[in-house]
Amino acid sequence: MLIKQKEEINVSNDDDLAFDLRPIRHKDCQAIWDILKDPQVQSFNDYGTDITKGDVYDFIQGDIERFYNQQGIRLVIVLRSSGQVIGSVGLFNIIDGQGMLGFELASQYFGKGIMQKVLDMLFEKLTTFVTTPLNSVVALVNPNNSASIKLLTKCGFQQHDAHWVKYVC
Repeated sequence: MLIKQKEEINVSNDDDLAFDLRPIRHKDCQAIWDILKDPQVQSFNDYGTDITKGDVYDFIQGDIERFYNQQGIRLVIVLRSSGQVIGSVGLFNIIDGQGMLGFELASQYFGKGIMQKVLDMLFEKLTTFVTTPLNSVVALVNPNNSASIKLLTKCGFQQHDAHWVKYVC
């Protein structure tokens, strides 16, 4: 088994902006769409500027199918104080010990260190989500996205050509 088959997988932190990570659900569609249509978020993601709510619903359906087919997992970042979804992080295309990383965060939370804590938690609790060992995780980053490059560097990723790699074995 590659991905643990649980209905709920919750991990959380205990700081000022306390949050939980849980698997994405269809009910998260509006919140994720609001994040993805924000021009500050759009400037560096690969979803494009004409993304619709229907597109996001389809993406979520794909995330759920990947989870149940043991090919990936997408977790939403939920503020504990309000229950608000403020972003997501996912591991995809988990094949032969390698997975792809993707993430987005609501722009009002940029620069607050949240995504670094999310990635630290993800890698610290990796066996909560993935039972087959991963050797590496790869992230593709827009070369103009200096904040994400800085984040990945802090989280132990190294640049290899056009992508960033973290060895997790």
